[in-house]
Amino acid sequence: MRTKLIPLAFCVACIAPPALAETARERTVAAIEAAGCVVDGSNVNDVLDGLGLSDAEFRVIGEGLVADGLADVSQMGVFRLTTPGCTIAGATPTKRTVATIEAAGCTVDRSNINEILDGLGLADEEFREIGEALMAEGRAELSDTGAFRLTTAGCR
Repeated sequence: MRTKLIPLAFCVACIAPPALAETARERTVAAIEAAGCVVDGSNVNDVLDGLGLSDAEFRVIGEGLVADGLADVSQMGVFRLTTPGCTIAGATPTKRTVATIEAAGCTVDRSNINEILDGLGLADEEFREIGEALMAEGRAELSDTGAFRLTTAGCR
């Protein structure tokens, strides 16, 4: 009976969740990616709360990501990841907009428009032009309530 328990215990130990093996940096990247690849004044506390890091530890990790070319900080203090899991640094404003809206659940309405615009770093007029172009291409639509919804492959 004991010989059966040892292999079972060994198997259970081998399937421990990968989150337990992640470094603080990997957890930070995953949390920022889950937050739409952007950290600013509107979500910094939510991102930090889930990580269990001090402000100083978070800052050191962020500085390391910037130094490694995996993130940038705008003049307005918006921290944006440029990891493969996020929007590509050289992507067009339209590609960045689509990726950001897809990450936000595919819909833009009064409840999230400001966060999306802040994360994109686009002026209202630029965002409107991109939205109109996406609708003209059949990649977006307006709902009866005025919400903007993507109809891209990532939102079906």
